Amino acid sequence: MLNPEIRVNAFRQMIGDLNISKILEVGSNVGHNLVSLSRIKDYQLVGLEPSKYAVLQGRSSTNLISILEGNIFDIPFKDGYFDLVFSCGVLIHISIEDLPKAMDEMYRVSNRYLLVVEYFAEKETVIPYHGHNNMLWKRDFKKHFEERFPKMKLLKSGYWDKADGFDRTHWWLFEK
Repeated sequence: MLNPEIRVNAFRQMIGDLNISKILEVGSNVGHNLVSLSRIKDYQLVGLEPSKYAVLQGRSSTNLISILEGNIFDIPFKDGYFDLVFSCGVLIHISIEDLPKAMDEMYRVSNRYLLVVEYFAEKETVIPYHGHNNMLWKRDFKKHFEERFPKMKLLKSGYWDKADGFDRTHWWLFEK
């Protein structure tokens, strides 16, 4: 199990200065990121996860967060419900054809901020994943979000690696 403390400084740098109270992580797995966020401030933390097993594991491991079974294509919350909506290593698993729908749902339930923490490549790059070629893509997620939502503003961005508790990932914080 990931030690939640390892990601606290990274998340503090990404969102610690924002005036927010409700956060949704789309594709939360067992909730490691949300537990890390609970160490920063008393946020209302909700995870949405398609794997029933991960939902049950997350629910049994902590009472600091809520994890619901569901998916990025049909987020069960009203428009603008969360101050911040984020994904971390989730959009990389969504095909280019389905990416707009996923982005639209994240945007829809966000009242103000979107945070995207994903693998980056300037050009669409397929990465073999567990013996398959259509399950993981590196892309320019910043460009995809800016083209899809031209009125959004990039507030800050950065890069994390193993020392920060992440794989080699880029992150982008947008404001609606």
